[in-house]
Amino acid sequence: MTPSLMLGLVGDGASGKSTLARGIVRLLGHNGVTPLCLDDYHRYSRADRLARALTDIDPAANDLDLMADHLAALRTGEAISKPVYDHHTGTHRPPETVAATGLILAYGMLTLTPASLANLFDLTVYLEPDVVLRHAWRLARDVRERGYTPDEVLALRDSRERDATRFVRTQRPLADIVVRYHSSTTPSGFDIELLLRHDEEPTTTSNLIAEAAAQVGPAFSFTPAIRDDDERQGDRLLIHSTLAPDEATQIAQALASDLPTLAASPLSSLGQINHNDPPTQSLPLALTQLIIVGRLLRG
Repeated sequence: MTPSLMLGLVGDGASGKSTLARGIVRLLGHNGVTPLCLDDYHRYSRADRLARALTDIDPAANDLDLMADHLAALRTGEAISKPVYDHHTGTHRPPETVAATGLILAYGMLTLTPASLANLFDLTVYLEPDVVLRHAWRLARDVRERGYTPDEVLALRDSRERDATRFVRTQRPLADIVVRYHSSTTPSGFDIELLLRHDEEPTTTSNLIAEAAAQVGPAFSFTPAIRDDDERQGDRLLIHSTLAPDEATQIAQALASDLPTLAASPLSSLGQINHNDPPTQSLPLALTQLIIVGRLLRG
């Protein structure tokens, strides 16, 4: 069997993992993508977690051994029988068979737990919204999609913050890319800061970003060779939500110049924030999706 590529997204609840994943599926779906929501490995129902005083983040509330076994099997091209967790009801449905494709896209709060799982992935991404954004996104999502009342969401906030610090944020140093969302006053609601980590030499993706940044205005700002909060070496890119559409198109063309798969995808199909009706496009998110897929494909 031909091994699949594997991309891992990790971040706290409501940090934008599903939204980012949808854009990646749009970019690579014709080649075959297996999205794998790792919330399906919750060990207990919502009611059982409450009775045990466990949050959904706590490793004790998740079957991480089964998750690791399934990720390893998919990596080698095997099919798995995966549990299915229904977020709306807070209970499990019957398992489903999942087959490996060209890309395994695994996303969850404990994607890199234990840390040795990082070795399975070709690329790992940590998502880190500002706390105000994350709280707003979680409240809106849990009430709209998961059957919580606003009071229930607020009642769980302190225990979830505690466990996010203990179990989610400890995975940040392991990621190849950190995506930070910062509040803004534009309709899309955020700027994006990317930390693109590498070893001694910058990646091809970083070089393409640097060339694009030199051609556009300050809304796409690149700083090479920094040390970040985790004392890892890399490059910093800040994409402002004020980026003009023609500038975004120019950048997208530069980022896709060596990859026909990306060049064939219209920018208008990316960066969609699906909780709005009609969906709002975030140009920073669209370019972030292109950057992540480009780095994954370039290796």
